[in-house]
Amino acid sequence: MPGETKSKIANLEKELYSKDFKPHQVEDILEHKTISVTSSWEAADPGPSPLDEKMRIEKNQKTMKKFLLISIGFFVLAASVAGFIWWRGSNIISGGNIGIDITAPNAVAGGDPFETKILITNNNKVSIEAATLFLEYPSGFYGVDDKKELPRISKDLGIIAPGQTIAESISTVLYGQENTQKDVSVVLEYRMAGSNATLKKPTTYSIKIASSPINVKLSMLKEASSGQSLELLIEVGSNSQSPQDNLLLAVDYPFGFSFKSADPAPIYGTNVWNIGTLGPQEKRTIKIQGVIEGNDGEEKITKVSIGTQSQGDERLIGVNYNETSEKLVITRPFLGVDIAVDGDRAPEHSVSFGKGVRADVFWQSNNPTKITDAIIEVTLKGEALNRFSVFASSGGFYRSIDNTIVWDKTGDPDLGVIEPGGKGSMSFSFSPIALGVDAGQIIKNPEIGLEVKARARRASDVGVSEDISTFASRKIKIESDIRLAVKGLYFSGPFKNTGPLPPKVENQTTYTVVWTVRNASNNVSNVSVKTTLPIYVKWLNKISPEGEDMRYDASGAEVTWNAGRIPAGGTREASFQVSFLPSLSQINTAPQLTGDSVLTGSDDFTKTDLRDRKGPVRITLSSDPQFSSNQGTVVQ
Repeated sequence: MPGETKSKIANLEKELYSKDFKPHQVEDILEHKTISVTSSWEAADPGPSPLDEKMRIEKNQKTMKKFLLISIGFFVLAASVAGFIWWRGSNIISGGNIGIDITAPNAVAGGDPFETKILITNNNKVSIEAATLFLEYPSGFYGVDDKKELPRISKDLGIIAPGQTIAESISTVLYGQENTQKDVSVVLEYRMAGSNATLKKPTTYSIKIASSPINVKLSMLKEASSGQSLELLIEVGSNSQSPQDNLLLAVDYPFGFSFKSADPAPIYGTNVWNIGTLGPQEKRTIKIQGVIEGNDGEEKITKVSIGTQSQGDERLIGVNYNETSEKLVITRPFLGVDIAVDGDRAPEHSVSFGKGVRADVFWQSNNPTKITDAIIEVTLKGEALNRFSVFASSGGFYRSIDNTIVWDKTGDPDLGVIEPGGKGSMSFSFSPIALGVDAGQIIKNPEIGLEVKARARRASDVGVSEDISTFASRKIKIESDIRLAVKGLYFSGPFKNTGPLPPKVENQTTYTVVWTVRNASNNVSNVSVKTTLPIYVKWLNKISPEGEDMRYDASGAEVTWNAGRIPAGGTREASFQVSFLPSLSQINTAPQLTGDSVLTGSDDFTKTDLRDRKGPVRITLSSDPQFSSNQGTVVQ
């Protein structure tokens, strides 16, 4: 063995000094470790001794044992407290121990009866007394049998023993707008046994109206300018498989809406229609025409309701099946127009019988950019218009085929291009046809309507040219022609007159005065005729016909006839008798028997005061066919 080792060393030495020596690669098979060396000569920390390590481990074990014991104690305590609370809670008297369970459909078809079941359970250890169940219904709930609306109902439940459950069933019918939700409030009022305090347990439940037996739809403009004509389109349709009877439709117009017409016409006023019976899937349509007035930005809401007719008032809806509403906003027109009739800009204007009318149209651009190619049209409507009297100024053209006056840039160059804020005006005139008491025709409540339409082109926000339009309207009412005729009689009339003709000084002669009132086109109310008697004429208190409201006021020597209301085309007549005692100072004269006769009245259509005046009646009696001219002066 030693020889073998020596041989290996010799071989290594020989190889080391050989010319062909090749170094052997030495593999580092040991892990590299960095050893930190202190910079001082202090002794290095030898670390904990085995004895210290043993003591540390024993200390940790004791700590873990203490923590485990504390955890077990806490768990036992918590379980004890929970058990105590559970045991004690079962003996607490509380509203929380009263259960209210409600079973009702989530959605119902309008008009179909449905049942709501309510279970009240007393989980307290004592009874609850004087229990009363209240249900507060929103609008739309009705009783099944009597069809009366149910704003609130109550159920007396009395005493509910511990552990007892009381069940209540309520049958109702629900009507309303489709896809709307109705919330019902349920309140249980009660007293605990041995207590006088009244307690409440509230809850709610909701029901959705899946469909209505009658569908109603309102179509109208969303925006309009003040004074613009407006059409309301109401569509009513049955959603039921059986006929729906006794239906009434009512429209609640917004403030500022003026009703003009409807097709079909309403049965009550201007807003109630009797639909009657609507068969399965049957539909009806109502078109309403009107004018809307209001301020810029003002919202106008129109509401339509349909249901059965009330038994107490045939003009009202008893059971409301459905309703809908639409909102319209009053906007300022880009091209504003206004009309003045004889200087009056009110929506309605009254003119005297036989008088011509002048109208001025004013326009102004409210657009921030140019307006081009403006056209203004005025349409005159009404059978009272005298078409031959229409005259347009400022280059307007009267197109008689449709009674429309047209202004455009060919007649008025200012309408070609209108700058922002630009304004202008044009005028026209016309007259009504002859509507007096002597006319061959009577048109009751005559009026002439003016409708102004202005349209132009402007550049929109996206640079595209678009049409704009605006509207305005006026109504011209024509007063009735009411006339008074006055005549004096001797030989004819309702009274027998006496005394000399010609009248003689200091001899009494009687005469008859006749008042005749003739009315033309409109009803006239509060008609009265007045006159005065001279000092030498005496009131004889004879009136014809008897019963006429004619009085004499001696203090003012005034005769008054209250004729009352005279209808369009009507005539009224009344007479009275007076005596004349001539004096020497009146020889060869024709003294008057009365002063001026004055008629006054109120036109029911135009709401204006009417007046007519006739001169005094003299003893010449030109209206008496048997009277001679030589009998008309006083003789001695």
